[in-house]
Amino acid sequence: MTNDKTFIGCEPCGDEVIINGTRFRMDGMIYQGTDSRIFSAHSLESGVDSAVVIKRFCCRENDALWNACLREVEAGLMLRRCGNILPLLGYAVRTDGETEREIFLLFNRAECLSGMSLSPPETIRMCRDISRALTCMKPKNLVHGDVKPSNLYRCGSRWLLGDMGSVIRSGEAARYVSEGYCAPEALRGEPCDDRSDLYSLGITCYRLLSGGRLPFCDRPCEKMTEEEVDAA
Repeated sequence: MTNDKTFIGCEPCGDEVIINGTRFRMDGMIYQGTDSRIFSAHSLESGVDSAVVIKRFCCRENDALWNACLREVEAGLMLRRCGNILPLLGYAVRTDGETEREIFLLFNRAECLSGMSLSPPETIRMCRDISRALTCMKPKNLVHGDVKPSNLYRCGSRWLLGDMGSVIRSGEAARYVSEGYCAPEALRGEPCDDRSDLYSLGITCYRLLSGGRLPFCDRPCEKMTEEEVDAA
């Protein structure tokens, strides 16, 4: 399954949710993901824009998406002390009927790498910071599974790895694949480990330094056919 986000802009929302005892209002949807929606939000308790985003899932209890959400929460809590991983600030579950569930994840707002043009020195800094994030994950036997520009964020002078919705245990097959970035073993449905994430980070750096090209290709990816991307 391909995992990606579509930039919406700021589609109005206005829904409210309580996370960590604080009521937040979702101002507008900014991204539509494969199985989630991401909203800009602010705290109604303080009356100040707290510069946060809320990731919202709608699923049925005990189905595959529900279990994936719980895994994302677990990974976020395990990794929240790593300085180069976008920290999970809190979460909430809201019941709608007997089996319908909504899960809300709270994060600080950060600038997404997708669409940015970085200088070579900044690209190297990004690679260094994300490598540190992956180093934090390895002792916990976790593989991110979807390292790519739309899951990398800049907060001040630091680069952060975000979106743990694709996290797997080392040795498992990838839950999602993002064409052009996933390692060959992920694309084939074979077991993945930390080397799969390093491959994806390498592809990300390569594209940033080569004007959007994939290795072994002469044209930017958006100008290639699907067959050419697969061949690369």
